Amino acid sequence: MNQGVLEINDCGLRVFDGADEVLDSPGVAVIEPRQILVGTAALMRARSHPTQANHQFWRRLSLESLKSENARCRHHADLAYCHLQEVADHCDLPAEVALAVPGNFTREQLALLLGIVNESPINAVGLVDAATACIAHSAPRGVHLHIELQRHQTLISRVAVHEQAVLDIAETVADAGLQNFQDAWARVFTDAFIMQCRFDPLHSADAEQQLYDMMPQWVSRAMRQGEVQAELDDRTAKIGLRQLQDACAPILSRVRAMIDNLAESGGVVFVSHRWAEIPGGAQLAERIHLLPHNCVAQSVAKRWQEVHSDSAALRLVNALSAAPANEVAVQVNSAAEAAATHLLYGHRALAAQQPLFVSWKEGRFAVTPTPPNHPAATITNHAGKLALRVDAGTRLMLNGREIAAPVNLSAGDRIGVPDAEEVITAISVEHYGA
Repeated sequence: MNQGVLEINDCGLRVFDGADEVLDSPGVAVIEPRQILVGTAALMRARSHPTQANHQFWRRLSLESLKSENARCRHHADLAYCHLQEVADHCDLPAEVALAVPGNFTREQLALLLGIVNESPINAVGLVDAATACIAHSAPRGVHLHIELQRHQTLISRVAVHEQAVLDIAETVADAGLQNFQDAWARVFTDAFIMQCRFDPLHSADAEQQLYDMMPQWVSRAMRQGEVQAELDDRTAKIGLRQLQDACAPILSRVRAMIDNLAESGGVVFVSHRWAEIPGGAQLAERIHLLPHNCVAQSVAKRWQEVHSDSAALRLVNALSAAPANEVAVQVNSAAEAAATHLLYGHRALAAQQPLFVSWKEGRFAVTPTPPNHPAATITNHAGKLALRVDAGTRLMLNGREIAAPVNLSAGDRIGVPDAEEVITAISVEHYGA
């Protein structure tokens, strides 16, 4: 009898057969008078039919009434049932399924979920906290955080690991979900299309749908290559990775603040695979470990007897046996981007507490605290971060790529001009002692 996992996350319901992912279905519905579309089909119509779209039904799972002309859509629970039915129709479900649920579900929501599952084709034999399962499988002894990305929020779970991994607390960061990141990216791409080819992708619902359909590919390409040529309706706009990182920064800063509030000394921040698709997501914390996409399935497979229940009344399991200490090997990555504090040119390093001005004259750079007649760029300090703004008509390169829009500088960034070897390097100067 094959065993598997159904992970409940409105970014995507994921079905695993053993440790193999067989389906990922986004938590989106489009409600029409005679039919309800859910999952991928709904996601591909949600922007072109915004008044019919609902992407809140998992987060707000309840029997609260909804206004709808469709008789099958009385409340959010109906949409959740439709989604589970869609999942069952589009893959071969394992004979026995453990439900991996987020720690921010209330008791009432868990009870409602189990009632819906009982009416579906899914044979649920276990109920486990997803974060606890991931930490139990991956973490050394200590108190650690698990960071999960949901559609409208970020879920941060603190798990203590000794002989068992035990869920301590689960907190959410509102308006810090996948949808919020996508809306921020959409503003970047829209501004680029307007500025570079006088085309507004948001001028019509169909164009907006195309924009959101293409964005994941564009963002992924920018993260690999440093920039991307985005093409829409035979129009092309160039967007740099740093622009996307800057757009994500306000959201990420609020997630980092919650991490700092909940973290304990020596702990590791375990982030779900979804953060690998967010510019800056790998810099959420100083000590970070990116989990594999099937971590929860691997953990449940090894702890099936702890998760499995012979009773029809499933209880939530939020304490699991921890992996043996001698079997845990965690690769901890430090935050990659140190804040720049100085500009290094030749043998001179200039502190950038005050604005600095870069000029290019007679084939040589100059960096001065007083503005020249024709500055090439200005570096300013905003809340401890250096920002580079290129003046109109100037061609400057950052790390080998030409830039036009303002960017934040990190230690190691190199500022130059086309076809010239000289560079100005942003560096971080640390002070030790009293």
